[in-house]
Amino acid sequence: MHYPRTCLFVLGCLLAAAGSVYSSDVDVFATVDDSRFVIGFEPVGEAPGSGEWGLDSPQALAIDHRGNMVIADSGNNRVLVVSETGDVVMEFGGYGWDEGQFDTPTDLAVYAGFYIYVLDEGNRRVERFDERGNYLGRIVDEDETSAPIGIAIGSGGELLIVDEDEQAVIVYSQFAEALEPLGGFGDGAGVFVSPCGVVMGPSRQIAVSDPGAGVVHVFDEFGSELYEVALPGERFRPCAVAFDAYGNLITADAEGHRIVAFGARSRMVTAVALGGDSLPPALEPVGLAFDDNGRLLVLDRAEGRVIRVELVYDACE
Repeated sequence: MHYPRTCLFVLGCLLAAAGSVYSSDVDVFATVDDSRFVIGFEPVGEAPGSGEWGLDSPQALAIDHRGNMVIADSGNNRVLVVSETGDVVMEFGGYGWDEGQFDTPTDLAVYAGFYIYVLDEGNRRVERFDERGNYLGRIVDEDETSAPIGIAIGSGGELLIVDEDEQAVIVYSQFAEALEPLGGFGDGAGVFVSPCGVVMGPSRQIAVSDPGAGVVHVFDEFGSELYEVALPGERFRPCAVAFDAYGNLITADAEGHRIVAFGARSRMVTAVALGGDSLPPALEPVGLAFDDNGRLLVLDRAEGRVIRVELVYDACE
């Protein structure tokens, strides 16, 4: 299927004039000189074979070192690995609580060329598999977290786990050592209401979505909050988050049937895509990942498919 060439441009500079942006007190132009702004999304069709994999309420998407799509197929209690051409490479898991089994896997992360980490939400644990889907062990067990809801892998192999009940991101080093968590209970900067997704960016910045507060927090690698982004005056429930190569922050708002981009340099809204307008039927984005060509892949839970989206770049003059 090929969708109409639809590009929704909402320039950050125009939104700034209208007041429809949010920025913290950081210097909003203090980023790398070659940053490029996302100013639009252009759907270019479904991934090959999408819709033929039998997905049931999929929840998360990642790309491995071979360019394969790795999907947390929650309703089928499995992880599915699909090639760029749409062929099923392998699947593993199955319902249960024994080693290598899942009870509603809701998130996953790939440490390129080494491991696939799977958040087994129903069993309240994180399991690790090799690139062939062989079970290697539990990294986090059920007595070590309260309500794990999202995970990510840092560039140095760190494991970041969003714990909704603790309202924090628990961090483990690549050697399974507990590090200082992000967020927690309380008031003020860097405090979460109901955190959901987490990702580490190209400059080791860490983004944590907080749909309860309607914001995305961005921290440096040491846990100090750099800034927040939001959509003032709108109901914004971001969960899945991703950074592009230029540091632009892409968020998935499944409840709002849209994906939203925030500019790396300006910290302001630079593009909004409404699923109902650009992708029939209404989009329910729950997973985001970038392929080897820099194309955004969007996991649509409503239709059990992966949609390919080109990002359109420019800069405010």
